[in-house]
Amino acid sequence: MRQDRLFIWIIAAYFATHTVLRTVLGGSFEVDEAEMFVMAQEVHLGYGPQAPLYNWIQAGAFALFGANTFAVAAAKNLLLFITYALFFDGLRRVLPCQTAVLGTLALLLLPNVSWEGQRAGSHSIAMLATMAATFWVMARQTEVPKPWHPIALGLALGLGGLAKFNFWLFPLTLFLSALTVPEIRARLMWRTLWQSGLVAALILIAPMAWMVLHSDQTMASAYKFYYPPKYETLPTWLAGLVEYGVQTLAALALLLMVLIGARLAQGRAALRFGPAMPMALWLMRAGMIGLGLGAVAVVGFGVTDVQPRWLLPMLVPLSIGLMIWVTQSLGPRTKRAILGVCAALAVLILAAMADTRLRGAGSDSMRVDVLAQAIAADLPGGPVAVISGNYYFAGNLKYHRPDWQALAPLPNRVPAPGTVAVVLVGGDMVARSEAVLAEHGIKPDAIAKVIQHSATLPYRFEDVKTIDVPYAIVELKNGAE
Repeated sequence: MRQDRLFIWIIAAYFATHTVLRTVLGGSFEVDEAEMFVMAQEVHLGYGPQAPLYNWIQAGAFALFGANTFAVAAAKNLLLFITYALFFDGLRRVLPCQTAVLGTLALLLLPNVSWEGQRAGSHSIAMLATMAATFWVMARQTEVPKPWHPIALGLALGLGGLAKFNFWLFPLTLFLSALTVPEIRARLMWRTLWQSGLVAALILIAPMAWMVLHSDQTMASAYKFYYPPKYETLPTWLAGLVEYGVQTLAALALLLMVLIGARLAQGRAALRFGPAMPMALWLMRAGMIGLGLGAVAVVGFGVTDVQPRWLLPMLVPLSIGLMIWVTQSLGPRTKRAILGVCAALAVLILAAMADTRLRGAGSDSMRVDVLAQAIAADLPGGPVAVISGNYYFAGNLKYHRPDWQALAPLPNRVPAPGTVAVVLVGGDMVARSEAVLAEHGIKPDAIAKVIQHSATLPYRFEDVKTIDVPYAIVELKNGAE
C-alpha cells in the first residue's frame, strides 16, 4: 500500500477509535459539548456569540443518530479527521510523502488540537477543518492551477467565516505571507480572488445579517477578553502582551521540545538547517505575521486574557512550517524517531482520555442524572425550563430529560408559552434569582413561589467524594406568557 494511503487509513482508524472509546465510556459532557444539547437541537441562522457552523453540523448528527454521546463524538472526530487529511493531502502535493506526514503530525504536538480539541472542543474544531480546506485549495493551486479552485476557495472561506470569527486571520496571513515567497506568490489565484470573495459573501450574508440584528447575543461573550489580568503590577497593555507571549510559548512547548531534541541528536550538525523549502517559508511566515497582528490587537484593544485556542489560526501554520523546516535535513533514523514519538503520543492520548473517564471526581464523571431525578421529584406537573450559569448543567440535564427546555445563558432567551416552572441550577443562579429571571423575560409579578433545594451528586468511579448542587424551583402564575 502506498505511504500516503496508509497514513490516511491510520488517522481514520485513530479518530474512529476515539469515537468508539468516547461512546462506550459515556459520562457527562464537558461545557462545550453540553452547549450542543442546548443550542444545536434545531437549525437556525444564528445561535449567539459563536458562529453557527458547528451547531449545524451537530444538529445534523443529532438528526441522524439521536441526541446522544455517539452523535457528539462522531461529529467531532469526523471534523478532526478532515483537518488532518486535508492538511496532509495539501502538503503531499508539493513535498515528499514522509515530509508531508511529519508536517501534518505537527498538529498532534499542539495540545489544543490533540488533547483539548478531543476532550472538549467544538467550534474551534470546525474552524480547524475549514482552515485545512482553505490550505488544501491553495496548496493544490501551487501544484497545478485548476478553473474550479477559486470557487472551492470561496466555499472554504465562507464556511470558515461561519466556523469561528478568528478564522479570518488564517487566509489573510497566508496571502500576506505568499507575497514574500516568490514560488508561492506566482501560483496563487490573485486575479480570480473576486470569484472566491463572491462565493464566500453568498454563504455569509444571511448568518452575518442575523448576527448584526442580534448584536446583544453576538457580543455576549466579549467580556472573556477582559478578565482581571494575572500580572496586576504591570500596565494593562503590557500585562496583556505578557499573557499573550506566555500562552503562545505554552501552546508551542511540546512541539519545540520534540524539534529541539531531534536537532540535538545531530551533534555538530544540530544548527545546520539548510535553506527552508518554499512551503515551510510560506507557512512559518504566515504564522509569524498572524502572531504579530494578534499582538497589535491585544495592545490596541486592551485585552487582558488570552486562551491558546484563540491563537490556532497562527499556531497551526507556524507549527507545520517549523516541523517541515527543522526536519528537512534530518537523517532517516531521526525522522523515524519523531514518527515513533508521535505514534506513542497518540496511544498515550487514547489511554489518558480513557483514564479521565474511568476514575477521579471530574466534571466528566459527575452523576448529573442524579440531579435530574432530584429535580423531577420536586417539580409540579407541566412544561419546565432549566437555566444554569453556563451550559454544563443545562446541557447535561437536557440530555437526561429531553422534554425539559434548556435556556442558554444569553439575553432574550425566554421560556416557551405555558411553562409552569423554571429551575435555576447552581449557587450563583439561586443567589441572583431575581436578576437571572429578569434576563430571561420573567417579571416578579409572574412568580408564584420560589423553593430552594440542594442535591448531593456522586461521581461515577469515586466512592467517597460528592458534590452539593443547589437549585431553586420557580413556579410561575398561569404559565409563562
